Amino acid sequence: MKVQVKMGVPAEGLFDSLVSSVLYDVEQARGKKVPAKKLKAGFSYQKTLGSKLGGTQHVTTKITEFEPPYRYAASIVSSQGVNTVRYEIEPTSDGASINVCYEETYTGDKTLNDLNGKLMGALYSPFAKRKIKRRLRDMEAYIKKQVAHADQDDARLGGAEDAADHAAESE
Repeated sequence: MKVQVKMGVPAEGLFDSLVSSVLYDVEQARGKKVPAKKLKAGFSYQKTLGSKLGGTQHVTTKITEFEPPYRYAASIVSSQGVNTVRYEIEPTSDGASINVCYEETYTGDKTLNDLNGKLMGALYSPFAKRKIKRRLRDMEAYIKKQVAHADQDDARLGGAEDAADHAAESE
């Protein structure tokens, strides 16, 4: 499955959001924080996922590509196969937005699992694409909100510094 979206945020903003999400996932899996500088291609961690049927499944997530702020990919390996997710981020010529290509693939460990994964992927693809687009739009809104708050904080600090400068000049 492949989804392409144009987003009105900088590449660094989206990549930082992806990194924050990965760091949170790692902390939940390991029970302790990991510094961002540890994230790179080859980094892996294990976690337990609950299934819809009430069981659990152990998976290993391995970062396969990590090129800030343009590429992130990871493989999630389970007993049934490998799910791979990949984000490719490309700035547009205007510099104010980015084109994001999100790809997700599944390869089953057995022919039957592989065929089942392809069949289910084909059936659920329209729903999955809408869900991914919604997630990317939510990330875009969140990043824009963070930027707006940072700009407000900068404006308040700048105003306080201007007032302090003005008070010093009048003395």
